Amino acid sequence: MTPPPVMPKPGAPTRSTLLGTSASIFLIRFFPTLASVVALVWLSRSIDPIWYGSYQGFWVQWQVAHVVACLGMPTLMLTYSKGQVHAFLRRLTGLHWLGAIAWICLCAKGLMLAQHDDMALFPGWQPALFLVLNVPVAVLEAYALLGRQFRAVVLVSGLYAGLFVLSHGLRAIPLIGFSNLMNLLLLGSGLRLLALALLARQQFRQEPPVVELPAGLRHVWLHTALNEVVQILFRWVDKLVLSFLLPAALFALYFNGTIDVPFLPLLLGAAGSALLLHFHESEVSDAQRVQLLKATAALLGRLVFPLFFFLVLFRRELFGVVFAHRYDAAVPLFLFSSLVIPLRAYNFTALLQHKGHGRIITTGAVLDLLLALLLMYPLYRWLGLGGVALAFVISTWWQAGYYLRHTARLMEVRWAAMLPLRTWALQLLSFGGGLLLLHELLARYLSEAGVLWTGTSVLLVLLAAQLWWARRADG
Repeated sequence: MTPPPVMPKPGAPTRSTLLGTSASIFLIRFFPTLASVVALVWLSRSIDPIWYGSYQGFWVQWQVAHVVACLGMPTLMLTYSKGQVHAFLRRLTGLHWLGAIAWICLCAKGLMLAQHDDMALFPGWQPALFLVLNVPVAVLEAYALLGRQFRAVVLVSGLYAGLFVLSHGLRAIPLIGFSNLMNLLLLGSGLRLLALALLARQQFRQEPPVVELPAGLRHVWLHTALNEVVQILFRWVDKLVLSFLLPAALFALYFNGTIDVPFLPLLLGAAGSALLLHFHESEVSDAQRVQLLKATAALLGRLVFPLFFFLVLFRRELFGVVFAHRYDAAVPLFLFSSLVIPLRAYNFTALLQHKGHGRIITTGAVLDLLLALLLMYPLYRWLGLGGVALAFVISTWWQAGYYLRHTARLMEVRWAAMLPLRTWALQLLSFGGGLLLLHELLARYLSEAGVLWTGTSVLLVLLAAQLWWARRADG
């Protein structure tokens, strides 16, 4: 007799729903990232480095101001259930809302003051209004994700990304100036806010079960806000400081030389989320969690290490073709900043997050930032702008060791037992040797553009093959 099929528990996530959720969230983040990359390439090729440096300086300042103004609220929204969030919102008084508005306006005023410069591209009121609009956008988008309104959020995000690309394309031609470019972004942000507000209103009317507020909410909120501010400061502090100190053209050089690899954070974020999902399964032991972390690191090595060697070996062709040789002096900076990419093959905080050791994560982030700041000046005196980039590389490697040491102590194993060292060694040798040989052969027979596009094609095929083999091995 054939046994009846086992049905999933109501509300329990199946493999297909988890994959669908991951794909939707990836698309929400993918479209704005793609739009930013397209805009960066267009403007870096079409406008004077002085104006390009001023433009990127504004975005660095805006990124920091935006995270500070949000106070960790988007992340807090996704930390708790819909019922708990609704209970929290109902507890807010008029005084709380006035305080939030005052804080956002204070951050907007600070951003406005930062634009009082002869090279400022926008009137001060435009960046301030852009910040005021986008803080509630970030919170409402997180609230919509909490209600699993993925398709609607993907649509809103995609339409805004399209307007972002259109406005920058019109500036690159050029048919409009920077002030009108920002006017289009303000229009898009206003419409985006309206659409998300309508989604939020619809969601809030659906009464969830009455629940109590979680204990320690204020502590979690404070920790979340502090951690996000520290993380964004570490990512942008060098560019933030240099945007005020360096001439705009020199800052443009530094910005392009230390640019983050597009889409790599999206990949690593997806891997980290998947790890946390599996870590929370009750039948998984700590030993199995360590093995799962190592298996994920081995898989990430298949993707991260080829990308690392490609960027290092093809760096001159990359800057020559993509930036039309306008920023060739940034190639040494790019080489320094690329030295952190191998660390992306491992999630150093996943087990600490799972075990609730957020204090260690925050301490590591703060110490990382302080070490980078201490190293910046002496290394700058020694190596120039390359020394600034190297300071953040050194502090990032130190932070990885700090997290690994504490994780190994927590799991009561040697630190070497936490890493797939033998697998990584084979991957580094094979990918490094293969891509080095490929670059030498292509450089001998093809033009600069031919070397880059052929190498890129080989890289994409290689990455696709690695994913296919990994999926086949997983069954």
